[in-house]
Amino acid sequence: MKHISLPVTGVMPVTHIQFGRRRKGLFAAILGAIHYSRRIQARRVLKQYQHLIDRAERRGANPEGGGNVHH
Repeated sequence: MKHISLPVTGVMPVTHIQFGRRRKGLFAAILGAIHYSRRIQARRVLKQYQHLIDRAERRGANPEGGGNVHH
């Protein structure tokens, strides 16, 4: 079996997922785990493209002074 190696930078520590006091069914537990996983993935993507988001915000804050404007 082959293994993949991921870059060490930006790795989040493993966290125990709390589902509350009431025991949930298998489907609810799987859905909760998928939701948690997608939130982590979204944070990773936002961090990856943060420089583009910052650039767009700066351009939006100063519409006359930045970027090429096409009409």
